[in-house]
Amino acid sequence: MWKLELFKRALIVAATLFASSVCAFDFGVPLPKPSLPAIPTPAFLSKPGRELSPEEIREAREKSERDRNSVRMAEERRPVRVPASTRLVANSSDDGIDLSPSYSEYLPYCMVLGRVVCESNFPLDSVAGLQAELVQLQNDLTTYLQIPEAHEKIELCVFKDRQSYQNFIKNVFPGAPLDRPALYIRHGEDPGVLMVQNDEKLIVNIRHETTHAYLNSTLRHVPIWLDEGLAKYFEAPPGERGFRNPYLRDVEDRASGLFSSPPSLSRLEKLTRVDQMRTREYRESWSWVHFMLHYSPETHRALVRYLASLRVENQRNISTEEAYKLQKKAPVKRALAEALPDYEKKYVEHFRNWDKRQAAYETGRAESEL
Repeated sequence: MWKLELFKRALIVAATLFASSVCAFDFGVPLPKPSLPAIPTPAFLSKPGRELSPEEIREAREKSERDRNSVRMAEERRPVRVPASTRLVANSSDDGIDLSPSYSEYLPYCMVLGRVVCESNFPLDSVAGLQAELVQLQNDLTTYLQIPEAHEKIELCVFKDRQSYQNFIKNVFPGAPLDRPALYIRHGEDPGVLMVQNDEKLIVNIRHETTHAYLNSTLRHVPIWLDEGLAKYFEAPPGERGFRNPYLRDVEDRASGLFSSPPSLSRLEKLTRVDQMRTREYRESWSWVHFMLHYSPETHRALVRYLASLRVENQRNISTEEAYKLQKKAPVKRALAEALPDYEKKYVEHFRNWDKRQAAYETGRAESEL
């Protein structure tokens, strides 16, 4: 009896194996694959599958050394105190841009770094790493976004406390809002002025407002959502922009649902004023910038090409009204769709899987710095 039972079991096993092989042979049944999509090389990193030549490695190391020297030289510079009673002699850049301080009546301390004229009512050397932050930010913007260096003077006014900050705004820019810890103001073609009060978020606010200043010194008519989204992205330290932004967890949670969809780009592109930006709009704008910069080289190039169309030389004789009409005809949404037809689906996949890509991303970034 036991032999018969053993024989039956052997027949069942043989039949199962035969059926499996037939199915696999006749119908090509594939093995199941992981649901996580392949990880593209993050934007602005070296291309996958290609070994760098000795010349490229040497050029990359030389550039890295130049960048480190720039930061080190910036750190070694000390602010120069300019008494309010002293008559200021105009200082000019190599291309004739006047870099003299403009508000010495209120801000007696001054430091010039590149196109940025930093003025304050307290010694700027007490702000640890300020010079290095400004050098790093300008380098990041020109590298990641491929925008040219600032064409004009950028005024950075830093105040020791909220009272002096608000008094300055009341006297110099009457009517400007007083309830914000930092503010960037630009009138037409005049250079912009950014003002920041000294508090625990000083460096974050300087990065945010200086991003606005850099963008608007080389570009014109940047859509408000994109302007704020980029400023939100670059306000974080370089090592935290991709994975430690406060918005990230909320965006990932919203993308994790069964029927998740991306925030509407069409709705964001209809915004024309800063006062229309609330927490939701800032979060959604940041998330689209994150997606374009990090999803793939194609989305990164789409963003770079769009920003290139806004350069001063391409927008010089275009009014704000005309620029808004052009943005409606050729929005960022169209540039994304041309680069990635299913970009909305990819947006959701991007944030569903982003935390799983951190190791590959950071490895690629480290390799690009060699």
